[in-house]
This record gives sequence, C-alpha cells and structure tokens, in this order.
Amino acid sequence: MSNKIGEGKTIILGMPDWFLYIEIKERLESLGFEVIGIPFTSQFTYKNLGSRIKNFLRKNLFNDKTYKNRLKYEVTGREITNTINSISSPLDYALLIRADYYPKEIIQLIKQKAKVLLGYQWDGIERFPAILESTSLFDRFYVFNPHDLNHYEHLLPLTNFFIESNSSSNHTSIDVYYVGSFIRKRMDQLISLGNFFRNKEISSHIHVVTGNQKKLELYKDSSITVTSQYVNYQENLENLHKAKVLVDLLDDVHNGLSFRVFEALGNNKKLITNNKEIRFYDFYRPENIYIIENENFDGLLEFIQSPYVELDQDLVHKYSFDNWIKYVLQISPYQQISLPKIS
Repeated sequence: MSNKIGEGKTIILGMPDWFLYIEIKERLESLGFEVIGIPFTSQFTYKNLGSRIKNFLRKNLFNDKTYKNRLKYEVTGREITNTINSISSPLDYALLIRADYYPKEIIQLIKQKAKVLLGYQWDGIERFPAILESTSLFDRFYVFNPHDLNHYEHLLPLTNFFIESNSSSNHTSIDVYYVGSFIRKRMDQLISLGNFFRNKEISSHIHVVTGNQKKLELYKDSSITVTSQYVNYQENLENLHKAKVLVDLLDDVHNGLSFRVFEALGNNKKLITNNKEIRFYDFYRPENIYIIENENFDGLLEFIQSPYVELDQDLVHKYSFDNWIKYVLQISPYQQISLPKIS
C-alpha cells in the first residue's frame, strides 16, 4: 500500500525557518504533498535605535512579546505576502506552526487561500498569549501543553513528534547526550549531572551553546561543555544515534513535552528528564525514562547501565510525524493523539 497520503493534495506550510522547517517540508513532499512554503525568517535587524527602544518598552512595560514579530514581518514578510497573493485557487490545507509569528491580517489572508486552516502551538499559551486573538480563525487549533486545555475549551490536544530517520546505525560511543541553548535556570542541574557522570566515569556529551563571552569564560572549567559552536539538526541527529541515553530539561514556562522526548522514543533511546508530568503519558516506562526529583540521582547509575525496554511499535509510530500529520489533517487511517488530563 502506498504511503503517499498527500498524493494530489496541496498544503501551505508556515512556521519559523530556524527549526525543523526544512525537515518538515521535505517529509511532507515525500508523502506526496505539494508544499507552498511561507517560512518566517530569522533574518532581521532593527531599522534604528528608536525601534529597538520601542520594542524593549512594549515587551517589558506592557508584556507585549509580539511587537518584535510585527517589526520583523514589516521587514521580511513581503515575500510571504506575495506568495500568498499569487495563489489563484484554494489549496487543500494550510498549516501554521507558531502562528503568533504571523500578523492576524496575514492569517486571515491565508484562510482565504485554503479549504482548511490548521494551527499548532509548540510553545505554551501563557508564554505567548497573543495567539489567542487569532485562534478563532482556524478550523482546528492544537496545543502541546496539557494545562492550556484546562483554560481554553476550543483548543485541541497534540504532542510534538519525531521524524523517522534513515539511519540504521546501532553503535553507541557515548553514554549520555544533551545539547541546548544557554538558559540560566538549567545550568545548575546540568552541572550537577555533569559532575555525577564524571564521578561515576560515565561518558557524556553535554553541550550548551551561547554567544556570550562572559558565560563562556565563567563555565570553561565546569563538568560540561559551554561553547559558541552551534549544533545543527543533522549534527544533533548524528550525535543522538551515538548515545545510549538522552537528557531533556524542562523549560519552566510550560509542561509540554519537548522534541527531545520524542527523539528518544523514536530512536529507542533512554531518557533522563526533570519533567515529572511525563509519567502520565502512555509511552512512559520507568525502565526507559528516569525522572529527576528533589535534585536526587538515586538509581541513575543503574538506570544508565540497564538495557532499553522495547515498546510496541504501534505505540511508537503514534508519535511519528507521519501519524502526526494524518491526525492533524484528519486523513484516515490514523491514531488519535491526546494529552493527559492534568489539573
């Protein structure tokens, strides 16, 4: 049976261009979709000092985290607008991921060009509440944070996903792997983990990225690697395949599960995390997922040394991008994706 679920179908894909845009577009095309891409670019500089100051004031005095995005769209959005205007007849779907990057009037324009308009917010609503001004425009709007479902009845549940890899390598050369940008509140826990791994002679690659020279200097002798060297998505996947265990640390702004969780799931990797709510998901197995609690690493060494417990492949496939997109677009057959009820 052909897996070309998108054969003969057209889709507008709008999302930030700095994470997974290329990979998602390519996967959609491999599934048979004709993809019209309208990525929101990261390339932006303020026109002048006044624009920079105005953004600072709106962000810090009025909690307006969308003003900079509006400035960005003024500078970089002309190509997006031209692309949308050039669509002469309605396409089958439009999928906007992090739609808060797009002005409301542009979302309205996209809605005119697609039979079905879908949105997915892979950041918490509390962090970027301005998106609520636009959710009513969508035929279906999905969120990954279970707590958002408690407050907004019109939102639908969805998790992140993994994109199936072509790698057949099963060779592991390091025990534990983590890569992430510098976030101050994560550093103490990362260093504690680094110290634990070093003391227990566990090979680890904990890679924190920052362009701040003072931070590079501050952590140069720590048990983790703090560097200005960016790790792209393909490099990250290569490192991931070499590791036995992945590390994922929660962003306190939300409790939704990050992509690292699903990368672990899709690649049969064990996971160390401080997200306690992961135990409410159907794929949670304590043999495969170690939850850090009370800054205590009891049993962690034994966890790392024990083998991965294979899961039912139907359960794993449920969180693949292929099932994810079928669920979002409602193309049968698919497995429904839900979020746990958490008060």
